[in-house]
Amino acid sequence: MSNLAEKTAGGDDQLLDPFLPFSLKKTFGKRYRVLMEESWQHETGENKKGQEAWYEIIPCRGFKPGPPQEGPFIGLFSEDPPTLQLFTTRVGNAKSIWNEINKHPGTRADFHLDGEAMIFFPTTPELLHKVAALAGARRRRVLSPEHKAKLLEAGKATRFNPDLHGSQVQKSTQNEAPGP
Repeated sequence: MSNLAEKTAGGDDQLLDPFLPFSLKKTFGKRYRVLMEESWQHETGENKKGQEAWYEIIPCRGFKPGPPQEGPFIGLFSEDPPTLQLFTTRVGNAKSIWNEINKHPGTRADFHLDGEAMIFFPTTPELLHKVAALAGARRRRVLSPEHKAKLLEAGKATRFNPDLHGSQVQKSTQNEAPGP
């Protein structure tokens, strides 16, 4: 269990229960696209339980989905104190981000990696939004009610067609008794 008193929900500066485990998806998932790191697919069930937060990442500009995943992302670095990290291969961009946030308490950077940089910053909504904007974090797709209705209408033609792959109609199997 984590005792993160500074957690927020939905990017709206609402406090969460401090005894729940931290999650990027629960905290900032309404604003940013949150993916699971590629090694999540290869972990066993007992290793995954309760460890989801360590695999959640917010992809940034230049991120290439895998396998193998490459490029900049924001992810959890520490739960106590709650700290996020920006990992990037764009060192020039990282230095400009560092110049913007280095006066905030609890921030630090490591530029001594070979062609990569890491910036560590506290889990506050203001600082995450600033870093995410400068790093080009992927935003979550938000549909207007009209566009959502249009997509629903377009999907109605194929939703219950048993001959199409992905249809919601369950086909009968050989073990089922035939109907009257």
